[in-house]
Amino acid sequence: MKKCAEILFYSLAIILFACCGNNAKKDKETVSDNDITITPFEYHETFKLNENAIESPTLEFDMSLSLIESCDPVVSENINQAIAYTLFEIHDKSVKDACEKFVELRKREYMELQPEFIDIKNNDMPAVWFYNYYIANSEVERGYNGVLNYIIMWEEFTGGAHPNSYYTVLNFNPGTGEEIILSDILKENYEEPLTDMLINNLAKQLEVTNVDGIKEKGYLYQDTEMFISNNFILDNDKIVFIYNKYEIAPYALGDIMIEVTYNELKDLMK
Repeated sequence: MKKCAEILFYSLAIILFACCGNNAKKDKETVSDNDITITPFEYHETFKLNENAIESPTLEFDMSLSLIESCDPVVSENINQAIAYTLFEIHDKSVKDACEKFVELRKREYMELQPEFIDIKNNDMPAVWFYNYYIANSEVERGYNGVLNYIIMWEEFTGGAHPNSYYTVLNFNPGTGEEIILSDILKENYEEPLTDMLINNLAKQLEVTNVDGIKEKGYLYQDTEMFISNNFILDNDKIVFIYNKYEIAPYALGDIMIEVTYNELKDLMK
């Protein structure tokens, strides 16, 4: 199951992985980019649901992340606390501390499944949905005007028909550590023209001419309307808007990426 998740992640071709080591550790190797240093952080652990069972389901954690350090400690704190909260929904913690707290909470929840697992084993029923995992990977890129693009791929399986996976992108001002949003670079009232661009560019990708053609391909399903995704990469020559599964199309169509060049946006740029 974990192997399938890794294959899926590689196939998306956006993020470069690093293999995880044992337990939480900080790699000594760093990558420097002027005033920014990127340090790998890894966490890997396999936790058994029932230590007394010969074949126990497991809860796996496989994290390969990047820590951002600046010569200005305020910048470092702003960036890494934002990353920690985005990944683990834990406030005011470093990535390492938030990861460890997240693992602790998920283990506690997982142990609550033990009575149900024992009951299923007694009834000779399959227990594949008890093999849970959380996988997180990240990559940092320099983009528009030196912006730091922090790209996260998260995948988890906690039972059900299939794993859940999604991208989250954070764009940081490297001078302040503050997150950049679209209104920081686009003029007021950009929403309607940008939405039209997204529809037109999606139609081009799908080789159709209008919204009806987009819907015939399975996108904008169930009366979903196009919206401006908060997940976007400020690339050097374009903005890449990312739509995770179910946002504008069913699960089977996967993640959707729509590019809008800065040339197209020239009248909307500040």
